[in-house]
Amino acid sequence: MSRETFRIPAPGTRVTTRSSTSRGRLVLPTELWLLLANVLVFLAVYAGDPRHSIASANSLQMLTADAALLGLFAIGMTVVIISGGIDLSVGTVIAFASVVFTMVVRWLVPAAQLSNKVGGATPGVLLVATLVTLTASLLVGLLHGGLINLLRIPPFIATLGTLIGLRGASRLLAQWAQGSDKISLSAPLFRALYNTTVDLPLPWLDTPLKLRWIPLLVFALVAIAVGVLMTRTVAGRHLYALGGNEQAARLCGIRTGRLRILAYMVCSGCAGLAGILYASREGQGNSINLGVGYELNAVAAAVVGGTSLRGGVGTISGTILGAVFLTLVINGIGYLIKIDASLYEGLLVGLVVILAVAVNQVRQGRGRV
Repeated sequence: MSRETFRIPAPGTRVTTRSSTSRGRLVLPTELWLLLANVLVFLAVYAGDPRHSIASANSLQMLTADAALLGLFAIGMTVVIISGGIDLSVGTVIAFASVVFTMVVRWLVPAAQLSNKVGGATPGVLLVATLVTLTASLLVGLLHGGLINLLRIPPFIATLGTLIGLRGASRLLAQWAQGSDKISLSAPLFRALYNTTVDLPLPWLDTPLKLRWIPLLVFALVAIAVGVLMTRTVAGRHLYALGGNEQAARLCGIRTGRLRILAYMVCSGCAGLAGILYASREGQGNSINLGVGYELNAVAAAVVGGTSLRGGVGTISGTILGAVFLTLVINGIGYLIKIDASLYEGLLVGLVVILAVAVNQVRQGRGRV
């Protein structure tokens, strides 16, 4: 009797059985389908808008920045979902991080010097504020892991509590620091975190595309780091195992509690970085409106990118393309529907999520044939 070597597939990949290939089915990676979908959406919006505004320099600048910010915290959500959890507090952590960052800067720099280019919010001050903000954000993830591991609270309930409670805590901090729900910060170097651009010439544009390169750089570094974590480390493989079958992972000796804490800390850390960049874009820490509903966009980007809500399946590259797809859909509505386009955003995003889940279910079902 001949023996066949069984190999464990790489994290995030899908198993294609002999029966499915023998039937001549065309099995393409999720990333390729998403790439094609992104191109089709872009072309559809381009053709549907007589002005072709989506291909303009201003539109491309906005699309790249929005996709980078969405992708940044969607990557963290992907890690949590792969591990078998969910984090509903992402949007609140973004608001919390914006408040903490601006509050620390105002503590360190006298109000009279905030608007000065020299002697105001220096790189050292911004670095200290970033470290404090990331520490606070990571502690939120640690709290989530502790609630789930020690108190056996379901992830949905634990993060729902933070979604509500942390928003209130952010308002209290803002009120205590400045007597308002928003902490304004007009320091030039702080605003430059989001607004600094680099010229990128494109053949169809009369003027160079001005890319906001700092959000793109932060997004790229986080994507590479988390991608390496999930595909090239033991911890990453164990996170997939945890989401696939927690009981089996525990019986294999995997320390599931530590892995769960790691997943939630990665998620909250990504949200903290996004909060700093959103604060720079708005010029303030916003405890009221910032981040409202963003957790749903993060889940949508992950699901559209092929991440299974059951856990154990998903890729960072898929989430990146999912974030681009969602950004194209949301921004494209404004170019196609000129009046009250925001009324249709929720409807279309909901339909996209349902369709993505249905497609994933069908693809996974075929993989088990």
